[in-house]
Amino acid sequence: MTDMIHKYDVKTGMQLADGGIINYVFARFANIYVQPRGPSDVDLVHATSAFDLMDPTWRAGIKKDNASIKPLTVEEIVKFEDTFATGAKNVIKAGFDFVEIHSCHGSLYHTFLSPYLNKRTDEYGGSYENKCRFLLETVEKIRKNIGDKPIFVRISGDELVRDGNHLEDTRQISKILEKGGVDCIDVTQGVIYRSPFGILVPTYCEHGCYIHLAEGIKKVVDIPVIGVGRIVDPRMADEFIQQGKADIINMGRQLICDPETPNKYFDGREDEIQSCVGCLIGCGTVCVQDAYGGQNYKELTQSIDLKKITVIGAGIAGMEAARVAKLRGHDVEIYEKSGKVGGLMPLVAAEYKKEEFINISNYLEKELTKLGVQVHLNEELTKQQVASLNSDVLVLATGSEAIVPVKFEGNPNVFTQDESILKNKQMGKNLVVWGLDAYWKGGAETVPSLVEEGYIIKAFVGPEASVGLTIASAQGRRFWIMRYLRDNQIPVYTNAKLVDVTEKGVTFLNKDKEEQFIEADGLVFCGSRITNGKQLKVEFEGVVPEIVLIGDCKRPRDIREAMKDAQTFARSLN
Repeated sequence: MTDMIHKYDVKTGMQLADGGIINYVFARFANIYVQPRGPSDVDLVHATSAFDLMDPTWRAGIKKDNASIKPLTVEEIVKFEDTFATGAKNVIKAGFDFVEIHSCHGSLYHTFLSPYLNKRTDEYGGSYENKCRFLLETVEKIRKNIGDKPIFVRISGDELVRDGNHLEDTRQISKILEKGGVDCIDVTQGVIYRSPFGILVPTYCEHGCYIHLAEGIKKVVDIPVIGVGRIVDPRMADEFIQQGKADIINMGRQLICDPETPNKYFDGREDEIQSCVGCLIGCGTVCVQDAYGGQNYKELTQSIDLKKITVIGAGIAGMEAARVAKLRGHDVEIYEKSGKVGGLMPLVAAEYKKEEFINISNYLEKELTKLGVQVHLNEELTKQQVASLNSDVLVLATGSEAIVPVKFEGNPNVFTQDESILKNKQMGKNLVVWGLDAYWKGGAETVPSLVEEGYIIKAFVGPEASVGLTIASAQGRRFWIMRYLRDNQIPVYTNAKLVDVTEKGVTFLNKDKEEQFIEADGLVFCGSRITNGKQLKVEFEGVVPEIVLIGDCKRPRDIREAMKDAQTFARSLN
């Protein structure tokens, strides 16, 4: 692997890490017990407070495990140092150019630097120098094994919690690390089990919002400093370097979204860059915008049997299907009954701090223009018109629409999620939001949007067992939502059953099957959507040889599935 990378005149290193408490946290997701280890036996619930907030069973699980943090003995510390030194030797032997020690995000080495996790009174606790001892002894042993090869250390410049390290602390730590022989400081932020929004940075955070940490540390050391944190635009990265805020900029999720980002920038093709929107869905494997990228990479080849394809619907599924089919050589046109493209994306982007989601449809629109794909707006095709086009394939990508339960249809006090965003119906100021999930399956992001618009959310209620389960893997995003609900004192009711909605308020059964009434002007019902795809398919049967349903038109789901449907169809063409 290193030989292959070096063919492109690129330096590459390997990060060495032990999860420590992280091992316990992630193993619990798989119902496996792993002994949490760290410098001191501090309260594990407090140490993992992010999951205590997100998971109502977390605290009980710790109690059931009878779990506590096992403090490392000095002998165990020395063993870790020796293991990392051996690992570093193997890394360089394998052809890597440098080694990085992971001492951030709550990993084992980081816990020794952290004031709320390290309560030791021996030579590995207390002063900054003592807290750095484990790390620097490891650096010293690694140096003996790898000679003058660079040693990087990654630290959290701010732990983003009240009782954690902040910039004034990590500036002192950085000076000690430099003096101890570290060649480069890689500055990140956050602790995965307390402040995951600093690591898995969601769309709600500004681009480059943590560059001040790298900048602050760079001012007190003379070795290179790396900065990171929702930097998706290479122009911003370049600007930060030119301004002296960092020597190197890390890009993570942007390169998962579009691996060609640097090449496009240096070639002057910035307008072709597909931008990460901070959804945090699938980043560990495949970006939601490219089902056949990342770990699922499949080369796009030219088709042999070229077809004329008509796409009805200019949402993201329809546009992506047209884009990929056109790239493969097919003749494609899109017909959209409304006056704009994007489908649901403008609605998604209208919610609080989610404006970047419009970049998904903006990118597709630009690419279709470059490819010469015609998009006919304000045209709703009839069966006769479709027949007259003489197409080989008709792709139905007409999306979905929000609905309310049948018993509440026509109720002036019940609103769909779409109506709450569009404001195309008069809503009172005091509202109950129904549906605890997220990502068009609930109102977890609708609540902050309404609050920021001045509405009073009397309660957030739903049949689900917890909030935002669909985005459970997007820990930074889910934590941000849960913290918002907590800080704004929004009452949350789980495992509920909706009974009635009147002009006076909302009645439901709570998790104990007790009837509860919340005085409110109305209820915003989130999560239910329907499609008329099957009906349309029947309507157009017989006028084209093949009819295909994709995206929400096939079945209401989410962005990832819509894009996957589109690419799967376009790639299946011969």
